[in-house]
Amino acid sequence: MANQSRLTLAVIVKDEAELLKGLLHHHRELYDEAVVVDTGSSDHSRKVALEAGARVLDHAWNDDFAAARNLGLNQVDTPWVLQLDCDERINPAHFPELRALVQKPADSCYELPINNYTANSKGGEWCQVQPGDGPWCSGAPGYMRTYPVRLFPNLPDLRFSGVIHENLTDGIGKTGLEIRRGTQIIHHTGLLDAEGLLRRDKLYTRLLKKKVSQTPNDLNGLTEYAKLLVSKGHLEIAEKMMKQGLDGEKTMGQNALANLLMVEIQARLGKMDLALERLTPTIHQHPNQLLCWIQASALYLVDGQVEKAQLYLQQGRKLFPSSAVLKELEAKV
Repeated sequence: MANQSRLTLAVIVKDEAELLKGLLHHHRELYDEAVVVDTGSSDHSRKVALEAGARVLDHAWNDDFAAARNLGLNQVDTPWVLQLDCDERINPAHFPELRALVQKPADSCYELPINNYTANSKGGEWCQVQPGDGPWCSGAPGYMRTYPVRLFPNLPDLRFSGVIHENLTDGIGKTGLEIRRGTQIIHHTGLLDAEGLLRRDKLYTRLLKKKVSQTPNDLNGLTEYAKLLVSKGHLEIAEKMMKQGLDGEKTMGQNALANLLMVEIQARLGKMDLALERLTPTIHQHPNQLLCWIQASALYLVDGQVEKAQLYLQQGRKLFPSSAVLKELEAKV
């Protein structure tokens, strides 16, 4: 295999020995090397990684996901990196396509779609499983899809930032790399574990507070924390936080997720005029966001503007035919 196409699988782990074993063996034909950062496991995670031939690094957990991931990246010596978590799997049928991507010059990062499977409908972006999801969905009825950068060149300036919901945005800006979108789905089943979700909620609440205190002007961080507040019913506090962040936008609607969250908050607070005023420019700038079409259809229905709701539903269904929420809204018109 040509040196320029070599690929390292980068993973962080804590007490997930069986999941880690499955991850490393399942993807063995995809990666050339594996780097596993153990953040303080008390089970056999470290042994599992070593037996699978991975390079293992010990890292004392300090409430910082980016720090753990970057420790692993510092030890990568292949031109390409694939970042996965222990509860994620890629269909082996897509391995050749991913190998083909790393045959190309290392001048692009790739967003890979993640199907985050859930047992119940959760939020407007929830979609029903598709036939191709097969055994990888673990029997879940649907998923929430996200598109993080997971396949990227190994460059010194390309490092994660953020104690939670860590990302490569700053590093990509420094390197000038182009972001492309792959079609090879990552199947994530971690949200099906109820006990794990409780642990995750406590950890994420603590880290989101830390993130906002460290970067109070970061709109993405404010959005993440406000979303948590909304889930707990603290709408007024969330609205105040989002207003603080969105006041810095030059044009209303620039940040899709932030503006859509503000639309939801204001609608739930009964401020429908403000919600619809913000929704229109957001849709115009981000027509590829499923939640735009869902919110527009739902809010115009609630506001009694049925014809407008129908128009948004028709366009949304063309763009996102598998959206279970759009189908449900369509049945109400």
